Amino acid sequence: MGQAGLGTEVYMTPQPNSGKTGAQQFDEMYGYLTKSGIEIVTVWVQVTSPINWSTSIAANVNFVESITARAKQYGLRVGIYTNYYDWSQITSGLIADGTMLWYWNVYGPGVAGESPPNFTDFHSFAGWVAPVVKQFAQVESVCGVTVNRDVFETSSLMQPVGMEEFAKTKQIVVGVLGLRNTTSTNTAQVKL
Repeated sequence: MGQAGLGTEVYMTPQPNSGKTGAQQFDEMYGYLTKSGIEIVTVWVQVTSPINWSTSIAANVNFVESITARAKQYGLRVGIYTNYYDWSQITSGLIADGTMLWYWNVYGPGVAGESPPNFTDFHSFAGWVAPVVKQFAQVESVCGVTVNRDVFETSSLMQPVGMEEFAKTKQIVVGVLGLRNTTSTNTAQVKL
């Protein structure tokens, strides 16, 4: 069986109270996906819902750091999906060096709960001075499918991860949010 050479971005919802370390959970996910022929370019780790996390900040920090460290050992780009409140409650403001930010700001479900589809509401925290993605809507129906809606930075200065490889091999790499240059141009694009 041939390999298609496809790469993707993975959204990981860890289970911090499962009894497994973050690294163990990451290894299980990574192993399953790579054995299935999926090349991972970027992993986004969900750090939300403080009620689902330990009351020990130290345990939470160790858990998150074990996931991000393991992902980086595999040479992957790492992003965190969170917001200021969740991050501060779960990690007490851990500085997230070397990670990208996908933050959410939603007032409630459906169209009435949307925040503006731009980054004007962003305030830096945990070392992040600019986000890569913002989720501005949740639980909306688009063409009969329930979706969450996001905006992301676009820039002619940004080169998606994998494009150089594609130019050489003509193998498709999916997953362009793991960008090499995250210089902000304040240009947002709505993604459904």
